[in-house]
Amino acid sequence: MAAEEFEGLSRAESQRDVLMCLIESGEPMSSQEISEKLGITVNAVNIALFQLNKKELVDRVSRGIYKYKLGPILLALLKQYFEE
Repeated sequence: MAAEEFEGLSRAESQRDVLMCLIESGEPMSSQEISEKLGITVNAVNIALFQLNKKELVDRVSRGIYKYKLGPILLALLKQYFEE
């Protein structure tokens, strides 16, 4: 994952919210569960999950069920830390 994709999360509120929801949960969640927890539409959640999956920040566990991937986030944070 490129640093610009990671930085893009600061402008993509729904993606950021969905990712944080998955991280805070610590468990795989369905689009419906995320939608209910965040108070946004399932369609908005699905769009965010699609984008997060493209950025390799979440994995699809099964149909409609996703979990976050710590690896890319940790990599980006470590790169930023060591560049400073």
